[in-house]
Amino acid sequence: MLASLHIENIALIRKLDLELAEGFCAFTGETGAGKSILIDAIGLLCGARGERELIRSGEDYALVEGMFFASQATENALEALDILPDEDGSYFLQRRMSADGRSIAKIGGRTVPLAKLREAASYLLNIHGQQDTQTLSDEDRQRDLLDRFASDDLQLNAYREAYRNHARIKREMRDLTERAEALEERRDLLSYQVQELTHAKLRAGEEAELTAEHALLANSEKVVENAHEAYGSLYAEEDSALAQLKRAMAAVGRLAPIVPECKEYFDRLDDVKAELTDIAESISPLTSDREDCAGRLDAVEARLDKLSALQRKYKTDEQGLIDKLAKAKADLSLLENNASDMDGLKKELASAKLALKEAAEALHLARIDAASVLSERVQTELAELDMPKVRFLIRVEEGGFTPDGADAIDFSVSANAGEAPKPIGKIASGGELSRIMLCLQCVLADVENIPTLIFDEIDTGISGKTNEKIGHMMKRIAKSGNTQVVCVTHAAQLAARASHHYFISKSEQNGRTQTDIKLLDKDGRIGELARIMGGLQVTDAVKLAAEELLEG
Repeated sequence: MLASLHIENIALIRKLDLELAEGFCAFTGETGAGKSILIDAIGLLCGARGERELIRSGEDYALVEGMFFASQATENALEALDILPDEDGSYFLQRRMSADGRSIAKIGGRTVPLAKLREAASYLLNIHGQQDTQTLSDEDRQRDLLDRFASDDLQLNAYREAYRNHARIKREMRDLTERAEALEERRDLLSYQVQELTHAKLRAGEEAELTAEHALLANSEKVVENAHEAYGSLYAEEDSALAQLKRAMAAVGRLAPIVPECKEYFDRLDDVKAELTDIAESISPLTSDREDCAGRLDAVEARLDKLSALQRKYKTDEQGLIDKLAKAKADLSLLENNASDMDGLKKELASAKLALKEAAEALHLARIDAASVLSERVQTELAELDMPKVRFLIRVEEGGFTPDGADAIDFSVSANAGEAPKPIGKIASGGELSRIMLCLQCVLADVENIPTLIFDEIDTGISGKTNEKIGHMMKRIAKSGNTQVVCVTHAAQLAARASHHYFISKSEQNGRTQTDIKLLDKDGRIGELARIMGGLQVTDAVKLAAEELLEG
């Protein structure tokens, strides 16, 4: 419900704080007192387009704030939008509009896009005006209302699952087809790459090995010469390092019995001897001239040139060539397997399409049954409002598959006998449209879960008897669905049925006209009903009639 409303600087309203009660609330007042301004302010809070002309003359801004309480179902829907209540369980909405055209929307003190404010407000409040079809003229909304009335969650969820599965398989087929077409265009290229790179007999690390060997071969004479010198100096010559080391070790060995520390020195020299011997043995192979050194050098250079040419061609390094070969082989394999994969997906798609059709048919039948019952109940309510010739019809026709079913749903109305039903949004008479919406809301009160419904001058062009019936219907909506119903009206018969009656008036203060609203007590209600009924002549008889109407 809309628990409280704060308005600043909107048209005739300078500053207004309004506490609203639960149940059925009626608002009345003299023409021009500001009833439409109240609706405009609430509309602004709900995300309606803000016109600068709404800002009170001479002021820089307009402000509307509202505090709402919601049912558990509405809380769940808002939570899905990442909108959570305050600690006291309320939802605080705010809209501020500046004279320069800027607009700021807030939910719970947090600035949000106007679209989000509008979406949140749609779960908390609906306004039904003379020419305002609101969401009931929207096809998606109509489908949602019908599904809620039908309680067809099982059929709808089964259909949505079948639709998702069908869409997934089609998406996989499309991706496979696109991939196959792209690969098919490259088949010859892929085959050539596989042949060329396979023939190259690529091996990880080969290039580094060949580069090292090339350096050795290119400097073979220098290598042999220096290797001979190093080997002789270390090992082979009479005065080699190893020979001198052996003599030193013998001397140190003779000192060991005399100088104990020399035993450690001898062991350390023995380690050096082993290291020199190992180095000499490692150098020894380099002292031999290599057979056909020039021929091997040519072979190494040719192989390096081949690898370099491939790397330049494919714009990558040695590992990149190896990866390129693996990828080309995989793509060719994928191309060969595409046909069998496509056959498998076609079988899956056929099965998924059959399941989708069956789910769509089950949902279609559930909707047809619900549409028949809902249409009949709305028709009954219309008759109660003295509209027996108005026909209300819900069409459920088979259409294309969508995420929410394969049905085209349309709420249609024939306002006069002999006329073909037309979509509800194209009804010419605003009064008729408002009453049709009222009947819908009455039937759907238990499933709509909208905390607050506002009807703006639904009584226009309607007799007193029908207005009283409308009042009873609004009271029934408020009781049956735990819904707050707010009605701005000129009809005494309708206002008399409200649980709470608010009076809208205007007065002059400091040379400026401003609008005020107050909750009437019983005497105040009788006086206001008498004013509506009697006009300029409010006699005792009119007051008595007003009292009887209120208590009737």
